[in-house]
Amino acid sequence: MTRRLLAPALLTTLALVLAGCSGGAGADDGPVTLRVGDQAGIQQALVEASGALDGSPYRVEWSQFPAAAPLLEALRGEAIDLGIAGDAPTLTALSSTDRIRIVEATRSPSQGGLALLVGKDSPIRSVADLRGRTVSPTTQGSIGHYLLLRALEEAGVRPDEVTISFLQPVDAAAAMNSGAIDAWSTWDPYTAVAQQESGARVLRDAKGLGTGLTFLDANTAALDDPDTRAALADFTERYGRALQWARDNPQENARIYGELTDRPAAVADLMAERALRASEPLTPELTAELQGVADRYADYGVLRERVDVGAVIEDVGAPVGP
Repeated sequence: MTRRLLAPALLTTLALVLAGCSGGAGADDGPVTLRVGDQAGIQQALVEASGALDGSPYRVEWSQFPAAAPLLEALRGEAIDLGIAGDAPTLTALSSTDRIRIVEATRSPSQGGLALLVGKDSPIRSVADLRGRTVSPTTQGSIGHYLLLRALEEAGVRPDEVTISFLQPVDAAAAMNSGAIDAWSTWDPYTAVAQQESGARVLRDAKGLGTGLTFLDANTAALDDPDTRAALADFTERYGRALQWARDNPQENARIYGELTDRPAAVADLMAERALRASEPLTPELTAELQGVADRYADYGVLRERVDVGAVIEDVGAPVGP
């Protein structure tokens, strides 16, 4: 896939960053620092393993979060400049703030291990069996939440026929293992860990129910600063290269992911395989697809307000102002 080229104005700005300018700081403070939010070390491991940031004209400071909800809250509060999150949590955040924009899209055919899980000895064999049971969709507004609602709809089960318990990943894993909850809707690395270490079974995967889309989301303060915007534009290009490297080197990607995150080899191999994704252009077709997810999520009553997807997409490769 051909990646878009940076606009000449941004290339000029990036050259200035190389020379030592930084957003909100004096020239003596060195290059700009791009603060990037990640979940469970997955994207940081990918980028570092690929060497995609080698020679970048800015520093990257990573922050790790257990799920997208706290990551996007940090993005909204300007504690980070850029965050990587799935479609459902991105839309949830966009429904309650005008400070976040989508700047890049990627898609995973395996949907990053998104699945509705039950314990290995669970008597539950179908989504319909969840009636009267307790399920954690991990955090509210997450891709796990969206998958659960879609799966219940597919099975003809009303959401009020199950007890929904929002639990952070570590708590949800413990609750499922102890029998405190009957099912857990989550994503990798949590799905891979549950499968490999606890023998969890996939009750329903995301095939046909989710988009597999993940987004790079930026806050408006970062986008409004010329130097930070230039770094954002360059980072999206390099991130695309990292994704290509992972597809070209799956075994090396899995090995380095396991080393960087200290995950067991079986977990790292499974997670790395399902994490393979590619960048997608922010086309009208993709906008329409995401709008469909937004409308459905709003109909479920999850979004605070309806989201106009076209209004929250911003191409960081485009020049700003006159």
